[in-house]
Amino acid sequence: MRSTAVRSTAVSGLLLAATAVVVPPAHGADGDEYVVTLDTSTATTDYTHRTVDLTGTLTRTDGTPVADAPVQLEESVLFDTWNPWGDPIDPTEWETRGLGTVRTDAGGHFTLEDVPADRVESTPSPYLFPRHEVMFRAIYDTDPTDNHMAFADTTVKVKPVTSALAYHVNKTRVREGDTLVVMGRITWPAGHGPIAGTRVFLRTYYESSSNAQTTTDARGNFTVRAKIRDYDNEFVIFSAPKDYYMAGASQDLPVKNVTP
Repeated sequence: MRSTAVRSTAVSGLLLAATAVVVPPAHGADGDEYVVTLDTSTATTDYTHRTVDLTGTLTRTDGTPVADAPVQLEESVLFDTWNPWGDPIDPTEWETRGLGTVRTDAGGHFTLEDVPADRVESTPSPYLFPRHEVMFRAIYDTDPTDNHMAFADTTVKVKPVTSALAYHVNKTRVREGDTLVVMGRITWPAGHGPIAGTRVFLRTYYESSSNAQTTTDARGNFTVRAKIRDYDNEFVIFSAPKDYYMAGASQDLPVKNVTP
């Protein structure tokens, strides 16, 4: 499994497509000679139905099936980048893991069943803004040293469960040195996992995803505090559930910095 703290170069550097062949290099390589397709058994998953079956084919460019060939499978759980500057950078964060290698049958087909379209890590994601999409990739690479491969991508949409956030603040006008206190509660429908330990973030400045954070108790209650600086100018409270199938909630706070 690749580290979740680093973007996958292989994933982020390639275009997304349902069926794709890499741009032909100047010399012969597997990207020129082979075509990979990849499909999922469903286009949308939800809280109670999180697995998919992956199926695909490997052929030569003339349509001839490639038998008993190793096809690597990967999965990437997608998150939005919080980018206040609007720079032309990749707007996606990737948590990518390998799913192993499958071999094609006599007709060039391959299958991997019951794949979780989900995060599998036990720790919370370092990324806070789920895109609620899971991308799968199939790769056929006869020579990993030449940077050419045949591959295909397909994406599953995740339908998350909605959560809610209620709050109150200790003051609506703050100055440098004040402590802003936000108390509230996170809720979601019963039967959708424990709410204790849900992360809650308080943003006070637009160039940071969060300036203070806490976690909820067993009832979803939280208290978070932030020391006000003279340049704090945006006040937002938001949650980041650990479960990729739970949607976070966000509220703009009616707080204004009146520091002279």
